Amino acid sequence: MDTAVLKAHGRSSNGLLVVASLLAGCLAASLVSLPRAIAQAPVSATGDLPNVECLRLMRRAEVARLSSQAAAEVGWLKRALQDCNEPAAPLTALLRVHGRRPLPGNEAQELRKALIATFDDPSSAPPPGVLEHIARGEEAEESVLRAVFGLVEKQLALGSGDRARFLRLKALLEQRLGRRREAAETLVELRSLEPGNEEIAWALLRLFTILSNWEDAADLLGEMVEGGATGLRSRYAQTLARAGRVDEANEQLLLVAAELDHSDQLQLNDFAANVLAAAWNLRDSGRLEEAEGLFRLADEHAPSDERVGREAALALVHLYGSAEERAAHQQAVTDSWQQVKDPQLLLNEGANQLSAGNYDRAIELLKRAAEELGHLEAVWYNLGFAAYRAERWDEAWQSLDRASELNDQRADTFFFSGLALIRLERWEEAIPRLLRTLELDPGRRLAHYQLWVAFRLLGREDEAARHQAAYDALGNE
Repeated sequence: MDTAVLKAHGRSSNGLLVVASLLAGCLAASLVSLPRAIAQAPVSATGDLPNVECLRLMRRAEVARLSSQAAAEVGWLKRALQDCNEPAAPLTALLRVHGRRPLPGNEAQELRKALIATFDDPSSAPPPGVLEHIARGEEAEESVLRAVFGLVEKQLALGSGDRARFLRLKALLEQRLGRRREAAETLVELRSLEPGNEEIAWALLRLFTILSNWEDAADLLGEMVEGGATGLRSRYAQTLARAGRVDEANEQLLLVAAELDHSDQLQLNDFAANVLAAAWNLRDSGRLEEAEGLFRLADEHAPSDERVGREAALALVHLYGSAEERAAHQQAVTDSWQQVKDPQLLLNEGANQLSAGNYDRAIELLKRAAEELGHLEAVWYNLGFAAYRAERWDEAWQSLDRASELNDQRADTFFFSGLALIRLERWEEAIPRLLRTLELDPGRRLAHYQLWVAFRLLGREDEAARHQAAYDALGNE
């Protein structure tokens, strides 16, 4: 559009429509860089376009806002409210001012009522461009949005104006008002009017995904893939699997595999990740044999050094491998760690093995890590806890005592060290560790129990009775 037309104070209807978008406060000072959707929209029969004087006053208010002259901005907007033939724009702008800097008294309430009143009569309501900007405004209040929504529904019922434009506005308002299912239904109708509009398709897909409406999402993705968006095939397969349409999902995954560029490691890994997710979905639904096929497909395509490849390989070994294969895999893992020298890697893997319940393996790795990382509490704490779980009591209390030298504020360190000594029936040595546990964690009920047992076995009945009472009292809390 020729900018000279815009500067000629709107001597054409298209120019007036474009300049009208300024009234919703979406432009700063320039009348050139306008939202494309509004600039290209046809003029609606709804409402009147703002007159030239209205545009001039609104522009002065905008200049005042950009100059941080709040009082002047309000003054120009109030003049515009008096002189404008279309009041919705200055009313909206004044409410935006109120959002930044509260207006005195009940002015905002009266402005809000006046704005809502402009939506009552479809024959004299603001033009669609103004309604769209009100709907998109982050500061728009719910009462205003509901009023605009009511007007849009009336316009649709009357069949006036551009139906597709009003449906797009209705869907936007439904989302702003938290009515996502209704918004999806509106977009379905809108898409029937504009079947080739990719923007509508993506908006609808987003809503289906948020609503976990996998069946409709899968159908929509299928149409998009058939329409040439083959890059969505992997997502299509994953959505089919979520919709329970497993056979169709598998077919799509095989098509994706045939189209892969095997020199692109990132593409291979993304594909394998989607296949792996589908495999777990199948296994969770009890389709074990079909899941195995997808685990193998993921294993075949995933780079071996990536997490996806390792997960697929482990699933095949542990879920579908024989006892001999599992033993061979475990031996291979053990042998591979014999070559690792990095103490931090040894510490991390030791912690992983501890979490997995492989206590003896964890002890071996953590002992190697301790050779260079003996200054870290984590090494000794994990080593002591692994030894405790493996019932290697001497190693447990010795390692935990080393951890307590590096950090004397961790209650668990003293507690498990004391328990290990209790297991060895070394009551006198266990007692100070358990007492220290209670200093750090007075509510540790089991520490009182172990002290009760230890003092009783040592014949120290008064102390035993005191801890028995504390144990019982904590049990009643």
